[in-house]
Amino acid sequence: MLEYVPYFRDKIFAVHVERPLVDSGELVDALLDLDVLQEIGVRPVLIVEGADASALYEHTRVCEMRSALVEAPLKGGQLVRERVREILGRHQIPVVASGRSGSFDPESVHMAFSLGASKYIALLNDHKVPSLDGRPIAAILESEVAELAGNVTHRELLDQAAEACRAGIPRVHLLDGKMRGVLVEELFSEEGVGTMVHTDSYREIRPLKEEDIPELLSMIARSVVDSKLVNRNYEDIAARIDSYYVLTLDDSIVGCVAVYPYPEHHSAELGCLYIKHRHEGRGYGRALCEFAKRKAEEMGMEFIFALSQSAVHYFRDRMHYAEFSRDSLPPERLRTLELSGRKSGVFGLRLK
Repeated sequence: MLEYVPYFRDKIFAVHVERPLVDSGELVDALLDLDVLQEIGVRPVLIVEGADASALYEHTRVCEMRSALVEAPLKGGQLVRERVREILGRHQIPVVASGRSGSFDPESVHMAFSLGASKYIALLNDHKVPSLDGRPIAAILESEVAELAGNVTHRELLDQAAEACRAGIPRVHLLDGKMRGVLVEELFSEEGVGTMVHTDSYREIRPLKEEDIPELLSMIARSVVDSKLVNRNYEDIAARIDSYYVLTLDDSIVGCVAVYPYPEHHSAELGCLYIKHRHEGRGYGRALCEFAKRKAEEMGMEFIFALSQSAVHYFRDRMHYAEFSRDSLPPERLRTLELSGRKSGVFGLRLK
């Protein structure tokens, strides 16, 4: 949790509350979470669906929050937005009504954009968090929403969230407002508990940096102990740092892969493939394998291979790598494999 504090400090979060949630007991949890967010430097703005924010404001007073009521709804225009900005400037939480129905009315989205909000958080009633083919959608790029195929629930909300991103808000969160602790669980974990639609690099694969090496070593330590990965030390990785890549979620490392080139043999090795245990089963391993394949192709390689004695089914059955004899390896790689005494199989793909 502490790692997120500097990242969130001084950021504006617009939090929209559906009207039926105002009188629910679960809303108190969300308000207390907002109070904590304000304590660590977040600048929340509370918006409630409909024409009157007084009931929500009274709840914030009961929770002893530093809040102030905006008497007119947002549909009042520029003067109301200026009042919101004034309250924010004196380190209070503005509580304002949208004056409209729905979670993504134009006035609420426009106000969030005009304030420079980094997040627009929709607290929804009746468990309206989207899913795809029965599985929650944890995060999705705004540009990918329209391309979703399959059984998508609450499609209209997803489309509205994507539209809010296109209006200039980097991240939009769709959350179950009746889930206790939903704000903390969503904002202070890498995967969250709702759906985030985003325009920025929430998930990316980037080159390993030297300051990442201790974290990478710590991350792969269990697999090294279990003999699933080759033992590596700081110096080993630093010497070949240009070959290593990490997959990050919100700048936190959750996986890694290495691409070792053998240019004289037009081959590349996919190595050090690892995903943190709590992030398994989400397609990140496949994403890293596909990334490694593209890297090998960019290098002009004709063959990519992986050596494994514990991930045979993964490479053969899921990634559709063919099994090859050891004679297919570059001679220098074959020598080091034989010296290691490992019983690894060879799995590879011919590249175009």
